[in-house]
Amino acid sequence: MITTEILGGLELFEGLPEHALRTIAAMSEELSFAAGTVIFSPEQASRRIFLLLEGSVRLTLHASPLTEPVTVTVLTTPGQAFSFSSIVGRGLHNSSAEALSDIRTIAIPGQSLMEYLAREPAVGFVVMTRVAALITRRLGALRRLLIETIIDYERPSTAPPEN
Repeated sequence: MITTEILGGLELFEGLPEHALRTIAAMSEELSFAAGTVIFSPEQASRRIFLLLEGSVRLTLHASPLTEPVTVTVLTTPGQAFSFSSIVGRGLHNSSAEALSDIRTIAIPGQSLMEYLAREPAVGFVVMTRVAALITRRLGALRRLLIETIIDYERPSTAPPEN
């Protein structure tokens, strides 16, 4: 059972009013995944947002024409959220998530969460501002990875690596 104390201790929901935490807790469930489990992959419908409670999750992009997926980030901190596509975007995953260890998560149906946030705009503003900040951090990591890849690709093979 997901408690208001657990939710209130996570970055996405920290400081929300008790009634909001109760409502979100009621729609939440704890899901566990064994190490090696692919939680979702690209182009699958995104129905839940996940919050990591324990373990580590690798988020990867499958960018053609690359043969191997590119790891964007590894989540290890309790409370880190993933599967934003369930509440923003087109409702399809654009990445994959794999449990690197046995993990425990909080899973919240995206549509139910968004309907609640629409009914409670003050709570919705706080939560969606935090979601935007999380997405901004994730995009920053992706931008750094892209720049490193471009630099490595454009550097002549005879050029010494830069400091």
